[in-house]
Amino acid sequence: MVTLYRQPGDPWADEIEEALREMVIAHEVEHVEDADALPEVISELPALHDDEVVTGASALRSHLQTLRALMADWNRFQSDACYVEDDGSIC
Repeated sequence: MVTLYRQPGDPWADEIEEALREMVIAHEVEHVEDADALPEVISELPALHDDEVVTGASALRSHLQTLRALMADWNRFQSDACYVEDDGSIC
């Protein structure tokens, strides 16, 4: 499960949290008030902990895009709906 570690009142963390909510991906949000309470593997906030720890604006944006693509495929292939592929083939 994805965990977002964030400080309260951080607009960038708000944006990440909203993106996770919009994707309807299972996630937890840990509000960190004291940096000493962070797990040792996290050195910067906000941070996403998935299979790895992701920090930094560029890396977080890239990881969110990867998660969006994953969820789009998940939703497309896990439903009973028919779909049309980019090449025109259908289910």
